[in-house]
Formats: sequence, C-alpha cells, structure tokens
Amino acid sequence: MVELFDVVLPIISLVAFSLLTLPVFKAIRKSHRKTALTLAWFSTVFAVTGAAVANLTLKYYGLPSPQPFLNITVTDAASATLSSAFMIDGVSVYMAIIFTALSAAVFLYSVFYVDSSQRPSERYYAVMLMLTAALIGGVFSGDLLTLFIFWEAAAAGSGFLMVYKKTPAALNSALKYLVMIIIASAFVVFGLSLVYGLTGTLNFWAVKQALTTLADKHLLLLAFVFIAAGYAIEAAVVPFHFWLPDAYAAAPASSAAFLSALIDQGSYYVLIRVLVFILTPPGVLDWTFMLAVMAALTMVVGNLFALIQDDVKRLIANICVADVGYNLVAITSVTSDGLRGNLFFFLVGGVTTALAFMTLGLINRYGFKTLEDFSGLGRKMPLASLALFIAALSFAGVPSTGGFMAKYLVVSAVVNSKFSWLAIILVLMSVLQTAYLFRLVNYMYAKKPKDETKIKEPFKLLVPIFILVAIIIIVGVYPNIVLDLIEHAVQQFPLIP
Repeated sequence: MVELFDVVLPIISLVAFSLLTLPVFKAIRKSHRKTALTLAWFSTVFAVTGAAVANLTLKYYGLPSPQPFLNITVTDAASATLSSAFMIDGVSVYMAIIFTALSAAVFLYSVFYVDSSQRPSERYYAVMLMLTAALIGGVFSGDLLTLFIFWEAAAAGSGFLMVYKKTPAALNSALKYLVMIIIASAFVVFGLSLVYGLTGTLNFWAVKQALTTLADKHLLLLAFVFIAAGYAIEAAVVPFHFWLPDAYAAAPASSAAFLSALIDQGSYYVLIRVLVFILTPPGVLDWTFMLAVMAALTMVVGNLFALIQDDVKRLIANICVADVGYNLVAITSVTSDGLRGNLFFFLVGGVTTALAFMTLGLINRYGFKTLEDFSGLGRKMPLASLALFIAALSFAGVPSTGGFMAKYLVVSAVVNSKFSWLAIILVLMSVLQTAYLFRLVNYMYAKKPKDETKIKEPFKLLVPIFILVAIIIIVGVYPNIVLDLIEHAVQQFPLIP
C-alpha cells in the first residue's frame, strides 16, 4: 500500500540534503580531497533519493490492481476537496524517475565544471537540490494549489542558477526572467481563483468532475486564458519566449543544462496535467485549436531564430524554443499516442539539450563561441566535437538516435487528428533544423582551423557528457526500453481515447 510518507520521502530527502550541503561543504573545503568528497556526498544524496523514488514506484506498480491514480490527502477524507493532496499515477512516477536521473547526470558534470573552492558553490548546489525537490513535488501534486506552489518555487529559484557568474548579461537575463515569472504567477493565481469560485475545490479530479457538468462556461474560458497564459510564459511558448534564449545563453553551462533538462520538461508536464488531464476536450473545454496555432508559431519562430544565430550557445537555446513547439504538437492531439510521444520527448529532449549545453560549456572554456570559432574544431577537440555532433543528430531527428523516435511518435500522434497540418509544419521545420545544424557540423569538420594545435580535453568533464551520448544512442536503437515503461502510464489513464 502506498502511503503519504512514501510520496513525500524523495522530496523531504532532497530538502534535507540541500540544507546539509552548506555545512558539509565547509568541512570539505578543509580537506585535500575536495573533488572525491564532493562526489561521495552527491552520490549519497542521489542514492538515497533514487531509492526513495524506486520504493514508491515498486509499491505503486506492486498493487494487486492499480487504479488510474491514487489521491492521498494531507488531512482526513471528509475535507479532501479543501486539503492539499498528492497524486500518484504512471505519468507522475515516470517524470519523477526522469528528474532524479537527469539531475544526477547534471550534478556529476557540475562537480567538475563549478569550482568547489569558490564560496558560493555550496549555495549553488543547495539550490539545485531544492529545485529538484520542488519539481518532484510538482509532479506528485494532486491539486492545483499544491502544483502551483511547487512549480513556482522551482521557477523562481531558477533565477539564482542563471545569475551565478554575476556577469552583466546574466544579471540582465535573470531580471528579465524574474519579471516574466512574476507576471505569469499573477495570471495563474487569478485563473485559479476563478476555478475555485466555479467548483469550490482545487483538487484535480474534483475540479474535472465539477467542470464537466458546468452549464455556463464563460468564466471557465476566462480562467483558462489566464492559467494557460501564465504557464505558457514559464514554458517559453511563442510569443512569450523571449526570456529563454537570453537566459540560457548567459547562464553557466551547468545551469543551462539543468534548466533545459529539468525545468523545461517540468513546464511541459504542467501543461499536460492542466490541459489534457483536467480540461480534457471536448467534455470540459475545447482548447485544441488555440494550442495548435501556438505550437505552429513556436516551431517556426524557434527554428527561424536559430537559423540566424552566429553564437552556438544561443543557437541551441533557440532550439529549446522549437522543442517547446514539438511538445505542444503532441499535447494538441489529446490522444494516447500524443501522451506517449510527449513522455518519450521528455526524456530525449532533456538528455539532448543537457548534452548540448554541457559540451558547449567544455568548448567555451577555450574561447570557442561563434560558428567561425568552431572551424576545424573536430581536429582540435575530437571527443567534444563528436558529442556535439551526436546531439545535433538527435536534434535533427536522424535515425538511430533518440531524437528520431521522439519526432516520429509526435508526428504519428497528430497526423491522423484534425490538426494534421501540424505534422507538415513539424516535418518542414525538422528539415530546416537539419540544415542549420549541419552547417555547424560543416564548420567543425570541413573547415580548417586557424590554429592546428590540438587541445587536451579534460577527461572528467567528458565522462558525464558521454554518459548522455550513450543514452541517446541506446534509446534510439532500443526505444522499447523506454516505451515499455511509458505504456504503463498511458494504459493507466482511461480518459484519453
């Protein structure tokens, strides 16, 4: 039987480790083996957190006849509609596994990328652990208010990761991001107040049942506009996307990897949970056309802005915007195939963007930032160039990479829907994406470097990078490893046809 303690254990563990990181690092700094002790500390953190998530997963799937979802309220059942609640289903368990695994990979990279002897580094790691806890809390939330609190904590805390280096560009982008987050939060709070006024509850499934029988949906439509606009800002959906390229380009590589791999995926999850699971069309509210238009705009704008970039890190940041559009395409289909495509894209998109930013962090250390700087990089830094090449193949959706299967599932989901034109746009944008990514590859391998000196690449930073490379290839060649896990999540949600 799954109990409240099983659900909150991963969250409490990460929060506790986050607070303990500050005094632990004071002790580590006095040692001559800082790196080894830091690795030991974070290995312990993720071993405990991983065990807690595994325990919850095994207990949930070990139930004799698992329900589509388990709703666990903090107070007694009599006041369930007003109580904070946690919900466990196949989707939330899957997302918790992804967040834990990707966070561990980014931490492994950060240990070697961030100078642990610097005084703010312990706060940097503590914030990353706290954000991981907030994201896991968000996916296990069972009501709109709890989801809002956890998600806003993760979104607001991301500003610290952006501004860690304290450069003028980082400060400017973090300020822009925080202003957008405040506006988004105001929109969501107003929308939630309308939903509560209409239904008398914020519990996911109680809200859904109440809205299904709602006669006059004018106020619901207004609430939807505010909630969708708020979360669209945080998810960087066009035309609310302008903060993302600035933020990711100015942030340290480890921060950009964390934000793109975890915060981005969390924003997609929120949209799925609110739009597909609660406001399921057409029974509750038909929002699909509006989202289809936004998906098309996001794909086109993201790729066009990436096409004109000369700075490689900003190019990858704009690809992250385009990826938002690909995810919205799958959400728009409102089918089991769409959910399957989204869940697969969560993993592949997170791994690929993290790989790209982590590799660029290594390359940027040697002063290579623009396309012209990347001329002949394949000869100067062969291993880092190979990793970036694999990331480019996955972004482009080349067969035998995870990106191919991710895009295939998304296109398959929408091609037979009433928005089949989205599939055409997605394919055209993928062709365009392939063109400008192979322009980058051309600079790396076909052009001569200005300086023939070969750079000695740091092995420690390459280890987490090539772990992600291996995941992209394995998932691309053997997608059923992930699809079998996803299938449980899809089958356990009966409200999607």
